[in-house]
Amino acid sequence: MPNAQSIATLLKGAGLATIPNLLSFARIVGVTLAAILYLAGHGWVAVAIGTVAGVTDHLDGYLARRLKQETALGAMLDQVADSFTTAILLAVLVVTGGIPFAYLVIFLLREFWVGTVRRYGATVGIEIPSIALGKMATAVIYWAILTVAIIILPDMPARVVTPVHWIGLVGLGVGLAISCLTGWRYTITLGGKMV
Repeated sequence: MPNAQSIATLLKGAGLATIPNLLSFARIVGVTLAAILYLAGHGWVAVAIGTVAGVTDHLDGYLARRLKQETALGAMLDQVADSFTTAILLAVLVVTGGIPFAYLVIFLLREFWVGTVRRYGATVGIEIPSIALGKMATAVIYWAILTVAIIILPDMPARVVTPVHWIGLVGLGVGLAISCLTGWRYTITLGGKMV
């Protein structure tokens, strides 16, 4: 049976035990916990945990650069954490009636396509790195999700619910459109490098 020291050595050797990677793991755990709490009726606690977890999306990349801990594993983990946490949060908002199911479908189709493009690129030796526009799309989507998650809580004043809900829905639509645009850019990048 492995002891704590052997597990720590394994994690360090695999490059998993860097501060940015631990933040990516924390984001996955935090958003999962927030989703469970939100569905269990603890909306404000869930929103607080989800917000802190979402901030780590900006912090992990910054720290990776600042601490010189940028790795291919870290970049991949950040992408997986973004996809997983966004899908979970969108699913929660679909279940609670906050957003149309179509938003989740669009997001999942885009993630499937980009994942396929990246995996195919990797099999032929072509790396498709994330672009700044992709990070911007993720940030817009996170903030729109937060807006909708707060505004559909039961104790929100009725006079602000509809207009703010629409702001969140439009923001989410814009974020998804930007995200789909980046998927197109990744596809073009792969095609251009294969010529």
